[in-house]
Amino acid sequence: MKNYVILFLINIVFAPACTGSDDDLLTDSSSIFSESQLLNAANYAKENGGSAVLIAENGEIIFEDYQNGADQYTAPHIYSATKFFWASVAALAKQQNLINYEELVANTITEWQDATIHPGKDQIKIKDLLTLSSGLSQNFIAFSNADNTYQYAIDELSMVNTPGTKFSYGPSNYYVFGALLDKKLKEQHSSLNPLTYLETEIFEKIGLTYESWTHDLSGNPNIPNGCSLTPRNWLKYGQFILNKGFWNNEQIIQSDLLAEQFVATGPNPGHGNFAWLNRKEGYGFNTNDMAPSGSTGGFIYHHGFVEIIGGLGAGKNRMYLIPSLNVVIIRQTLQENDNFEDSEFLEILLGDLD
Repeated sequence: MKNYVILFLINIVFAPACTGSDDDLLTDSSSIFSESQLLNAANYAKENGGSAVLIAENGEIIFEDYQNGADQYTAPHIYSATKFFWASVAALAKQQNLINYEELVANTITEWQDATIHPGKDQIKIKDLLTLSSGLSQNFIAFSNADNTYQYAIDELSMVNTPGTKFSYGPSNYYVFGALLDKKLKEQHSSLNPLTYLETEIFEKIGLTYESWTHDLSGNPNIPNGCSLTPRNWLKYGQFILNKGFWNNEQIIQSDLLAEQFVATGPNPGHGNFAWLNRKEGYGFNTNDMAPSGSTGGFIYHHGFVEIIGGLGAGKNRMYLIPSLNVVIIRQTLQENDNFEDSEFLEILLGDLD
């Protein structure tokens, strides 16, 4: 029989470690969520191959459950949920005048100025990368086999759409952004690469430590899906976003620049700048991945809370941010595929609140 432990709120920055066995579950009776909502959501996640559910309100953990042999030290590979980190990087790079969203990528990736070799790429702007609407081709397998993902992104991708006109999910825009940011940092005579920039400028300041990050054979960090980390570490990033870039008495990223990342300026209402949004009429990987007609919410959660911001990765590794409630919801798994559905999980948690 599962053992239930009631605890008072835990500050996420200085939280002590719980025992974290498969049967440990932590709840807080003062939560806006009922105990049955929390337990039923955790059970749904567990039954669908989950390793953890962690929920924080107002910056403090109110529920924590480790599942299927995982504990608080288990650090799943979050796959494409890694992409969400680059939303804050883009905002910070703009703040530090490293990039301008209206700038042509070819100003930095100068190879693209040769229209004979790279037709159409000289029209791509940085904002087209952020909204996944650059028009570049996607080749998942080629990237996974490339010795140098940055160089592959520069040399081998073709134009399949006019920039800014069509949303296309995949790794291409992220690797181009990585190559661009790497060049921008070198132009500033910085020794940082995109990942160490993220670490130094954001992770270290909010106390986030990841378990591992994959790299290609040339040493370039895997921009779109390289990170493995524990739920409590991932939580810090979610709360940092809800804190509007503020942490430990420091405004690390200007709140207005961070807020820009969560406005749908591209062709997909369900995507901002390197972040998923729960806006009506928005969609996921393709236009078939939408909320049913007449829904009050978006493709992440069909029944409301259109302000939800998501980091979504394979296996259904998930971070959901709900600004109106100041809530971070994390679901992790060690599986690459399962039957977990975002809206079903969130309906269990949010059904009485929307």
